[in-house]
Amino acid sequence: MALNIVEIAVGDRSVGLAVARPAGAPKAAISFSHGAFSAPGKYAALLEGWAAQGLLVAAPMHVDSTDHPQREAFDQAAVWRTRLEDQAATLDWLAGQGTFGLAAAGHSFGALLALAAGGAGVLAPPGAPTLDARVKAVIALSPPPATPPLIGPEGFASTTAPLLVQTGDADVLPGFVDDWRMRLIAYEAPPAGNRHALVLPGVDHYFGGLICRPELPGPAQAEGFAQALAASADLVLAHAAGDAEAAARIAARSSDASFTTR
Repeated sequence: MALNIVEIAVGDRSVGLAVARPAGAPKAAISFSHGAFSAPGKYAALLEGWAAQGLLVAAPMHVDSTDHPQREAFDQAAVWRTRLEDQAATLDWLAGQGTFGLAAAGHSFGALLALAAGGAGVLAPPGAPTLDARVKAVIALSPPPATPPLIGPEGFASTTAPLLVQTGDADVLPGFVDDWRMRLIAYEAPPAGNRHALVLPGVDHYFGGLICRPELPGPAQAEGFAQALAASADLVLAHAAGDAEAAARIAARSSDASFTTR
């Protein structure tokens, strides 16, 4: 299984989608937003892992990516607006591929986009797309903490879609996220109901280089990555595909100390 690139038009821009396709008919689909300065290809293990679970996955390359050929043409103010536009266009593209349900996912800065699609209140440029009622599940991998004015605690509280927030007890970025628990506001702030948190022991922001920064020396945190992949796929299957077995697997995780539900 390999990623293939599909070019779509987003306003006057051409945006490349890295697409991972399942072997059979898709059960549901995920729009995935990469972390700041990263690129979809640096998440191949994640995107292909979801596809192996029967999910169609599309990940746009945002203009802040160091791999983007026109990166220098966009200032910091344009990054947030174009990221929101990219996510909305990716969801539109996925919706055009079939009648299956949709989910939004992201890592780090990208998780904030997925949360916005699921109802989180963010400071968005006028006319920029945020909430998308088609999104039936949100996967927030290592989301940022409250970062006013972009998002405050009250912004996280308005998330409406079923949600999985994943972090690890080594998931810190000194000077920005000094305590991994800061990331759990995305899980703790919304009203209870289909909110799940997966806190993995020994897992850092990059699963040891398995996602986002493959140049890191490791060691790869493969066991934690497998858990995050399985739990996130189950959330999407349960809520975007109506898969009762996936819902039962989520419920069964209540016996796992790393997994909490509210």
